[in-house]
Formats: sequence, structure tokens, C-alpha cells
Amino acid sequence: MGMNYRTFTPPERVKEVFQAYNQVYRTGKPIKLFDMAQVRKDGTQLVAQTSVFPLRNEKGEIVGFRGVGRDITERIQMEEALKQSEERYRTILDEMQEPYYEMDLAGRFTFFNDALCRRLGYSRKELMGMHNKVYTLPEDLERTFEVFNKVYRTGEPHKLFERATIKKDGTLNYSEMSVLPLRNEQGEIIGFRGITKDLTERKKAEQERKQLEQKAQFASRLASVGELASGVAHEINNPLTGVIGYAHLLLARKDISRDVRHDLEIINEGSQRVAGIVKKLLAFARQTKPEQRYVNINELIRNTLDLRAYELAASNIKVTLQLTRDLPMTIADPGQLQQVFLNLIINAETEMKIANDRGRLSIKTEKINNTIRITFKDTGPGITKENLETIFDPFFTTREVGQGTGLGLSVCHGIVTEHNGRIWAESEPGKGATFIVELPVTTEEKQLELAEPEVEETKKITKAKILVVDDEPVIRQLISQVLGEQGHTVETVDNAAGALKMVKSKRYRLILLDIKMPGMSGVDLYKQFQKIAPSLTKRVVFITGDVMGKRTIAFLDKAKTPYIMKPFDARELKTQINRILAKK
Repeated sequence: MGMNYRTFTPPERVKEVFQAYNQVYRTGKPIKLFDMAQVRKDGTQLVAQTSVFPLRNEKGEIVGFRGVGRDITERIQMEEALKQSEERYRTILDEMQEPYYEMDLAGRFTFFNDALCRRLGYSRKELMGMHNKVYTLPEDLERTFEVFNKVYRTGEPHKLFERATIKKDGTLNYSEMSVLPLRNEQGEIIGFRGITKDLTERKKAEQERKQLEQKAQFASRLASVGELASGVAHEINNPLTGVIGYAHLLLARKDISRDVRHDLEIINEGSQRVAGIVKKLLAFARQTKPEQRYVNINELIRNTLDLRAYELAASNIKVTLQLTRDLPMTIADPGQLQQVFLNLIINAETEMKIANDRGRLSIKTEKINNTIRITFKDTGPGITKENLETIFDPFFTTREVGQGTGLGLSVCHGIVTEHNGRIWAESEPGKGATFIVELPVTTEEKQLELAEPEVEETKKITKAKILVVDDEPVIRQLISQVLGEQGHTVETVDNAAGALKMVKSKRYRLILLDIKMPGMSGVDLYKQFQKIAPSLTKRVVFITGDVMGKRTIAFLDKAKTPYIMKPFDARELKTQINRILAKK
């Protein structure tokens, strides 16, 4: 009785209590709930929930205070323990590397840790209340709903749920997600909770492994077809050279009838068609390195379209161009790149004509980082997912027999790869196809070899004594006749051993040497020349109908020896020999 409140109030709370009493005194209004810390006689503390009312006299004047206090120490301690527990729980969750989430039955986030923010790229404020639809792929929405719905219906957790989520920046994140029911105190399911394990790196590794396997398979198929191409080209080019060569010789004569000339033109046209297929095989096998030259891609595309303008118009194909101005140059073989562009244009034209008898082809060029991207987009029938995976394989075709060799896109792939570029296709059935070619931008000046000027056929060339070494009789006869008509003295031999004897006893200005012969090859004979007399090697000109392998190419590069590719016609042979003789 009579004890001042300061006696049983902790010193640090005295001011707070005074302010509460003072407020009641000044306003005359009670404070109904006021947590007041107090000290017992034994020194222990308690918390009392106190009400403070003004105590008035008969005149209504405030003469003191009255109220009721209730000990809530235990409740406060429990709340504090709960708060500490929640803080520890939150700290543990925030320190977790794996994202933790809680969401309501509508699919909106109600709680999550910092790891989830980092995973999806959103702030806490942005993520709180966000609906599942925002970060779920449209094609995964139904499957996601089924998983959550099953957990709600059965009350059983779904421990492994693989899905892709869309991050704030638009990129995809792959994760393995657990879904557990979130219950209230009555055991009712009020939402869902779980953790997610990042699978992005694993998915990336799997994708890279798959791509490596596909590349290995593709390389294996390329190697197999390369061997086939080598054999086919060699076997075809030898007799084909005879057909083309003699057809040209006969067509050059003035004493043949119109009917015979017509028949010869048919023979020549057919043989040239076969030669074109062989050239595709040669290009496919990457027989030679691309010519190095600065190329204006926009100009090359326009020139290529000019070649196909009539056929495109006849097929009701409308072409739209989006060519970026000031597109940088690239170093490339313009002839080979034109072959790629023409092939893609013809493919698009053919597919649209077959499907709709009309269509639209859009060609776009642009610079992306350090690459030039050329996009060919058509309105044709599109390509199935299965065919997209094999469309660049050798001999792959969806057309009927007789409508294509299936070499076109594989040749394109080989050419673009040889230019240190990439080519791929994107498509969905019924939505057209898009082919994209990327080539490196030329950023540094590079010394380019200038093409040798061709020697005019009419240029005065000194007559020469020439030895022809080839196991094919038709090749020997053709070369002998063509060069003989030029006034050259031509001797022939069908094997390397015989040639070796002849060069020891006679002097030749040129030695035309077939690379691939039974027994001693042309390369082996060349090495024998080096031992006998190095000066002989300067007179050698190789002729070949084979797809030259890496060793042969390396040999020719090192030896700096000229060569003539089969098949060749009479005029081409004369031009090549005249050029070589002019140099020598």
C-alpha cells in the first residue's frame, strides 16, 4: 500500500509507463490494453496486460488511476519462443541453396526463401502472390495442374516432378520439384509446399552429349559417304572424261549432219548432267579448300535470285527481301556460297509449289554479334520434328524417286562448315520452314591470293613434247588427240614403271600424271622423280578423277604441283595446258 509504481517497474520501462499514465490524465480517456513490465519482490520479471482508467472525485476531477492487470508472462514467453523459432526457420530456409516455396490452393506464392528469388530472377515483392501460370510454359500448364490436383485429392506428396520454368529474363530453368500438401491446425489442405532441385546444368550436359553423339553419328555417315563419293567419282570421271571430251571434239567438226549434231548434243547434255552430280559428290567430300575472297552477301543473294527469277515467277512464288544496309564483308568462296543459297531457294520453291502451287519466300540478312545471319523463310508445308533431326544427312530426301539426289542439304552443310559457319533449320508442320545460315564477319585484313589470269587459247604457245601417264586408254587417247591437234608431240604410257623408263631416256617438257593407278601410284612415281632428278618434278601436272583425301591434298600443297580435275572437255584441257606452258 502506498508503493510508487517506479518501485516495481524496470528502470528502462519507467518512462514508457509514465507516458501511458500521463496520456490518460491529459485526455481523460482510458487505455484498455497496455502491456506493462513489472518486477516481483524476488527480482523476477513478469508482463501484465493492464488497463488504465482515470480515477475521478465527486467533481469529476482526475485524482488518480485505476485498472485491472492480467499476468501474460507465459503467453509472451511462448510468443517470443515462437518468434525465435520462426526466425531460425526462416534463416535456415534462406540459407538453403535449393528454393523452398509455399502456395495457396489457387496456385499463388504465399511464402518462399531467397533461393527461389534467385532461381526465377524476381524480387520478393514481385514474387509474392505470383500465380503459377506466369512462370510455367504454356504446354506444361495442364501437366502441372494434374500434379497439384492429385496431391490435393489424395493428400499424398508428389516427390519428383520435372518441369521447366520461365525466368524473369525469359530464359528457361529446368528443375525437379517436390509437391507436398500444406495443412492448417485442423489438418485441412490449404495449399502446397516443397523444394525444387536445379536440373539446368544436367539438362545442358545431356543436350550437349546428345549433340556430340549426333555430330559423331553425322561425322561417321559423312566419312562413309565420303569413301563412297571417292570411289564413285573416280570410277565415273574416267569414262565420263572420254564421253565429254569426244562429244566436244565431234561437235567442233563442220562435216557432221544436223541429226548427228542433235544426237551429240543429247549425249553432251546427259554427260554434263552426270558431271554435275559428280561435282556435288566432290563438293560433299570437300575435295578442295574454298576460294578465299571478300564477299558481299547482299549482292550475292541478289545475283542468286536473278538466276532463279523466271522459275520463281512461273511457280507463283513471291520473294521479299530484308537486306541489312552496310552489312559487313566475309571471306568466302562466292561460287560455293551461291550454291548454298541457290539450293535453299530451289528447295523452298519446290516445296511450296508441290504443296500450294504458290507461296512466299522471305530472305533476310543481319549482323548478330560477330556473325552474318542469312534467313530463308518459306510458307511451305513445313518439316516434321523427326525430319529436322536428319535433314542434313547425306542422301536424305522426302521427295519421290527421280526428284532429287538427297545431296543438296548435306552439300550445303559441308560448304558452310568449311567456311567456319553454321546452318540449321527451324519448322513446324503446316507452318513453313526456316533455314538459317551464319557466317563469320571478317574483322581483320587478310592477305588473299589473287586468282591467276587465264591464258587465252589464241595466245602463241611454244609446241612441247608431252608424256601422258594414265591407266585409262580413253584418257590417253583423248589427251593425245586434243593436244596433238594443238601441234604438241604427245607420247602415252599406261603404268608408272613404263613412265619411269621413258623419262630416263627422253626429255619431256610436261608430264601429265594420273594420281591413282594400279601398282605404283602417281604420287609414288613423283617421289621417284625426286630421287632421279629433282628437275623432273617441275614438269609434272597431275590429273585425277578421284576425290582427293587429306594426304593427297597435303602432298599437293607441299609440292606446289598443278593438277587438272576430271572430267574435262577439249577446250578446258587446252586452256589448262596452255596456262601451265605459259608459266613454264
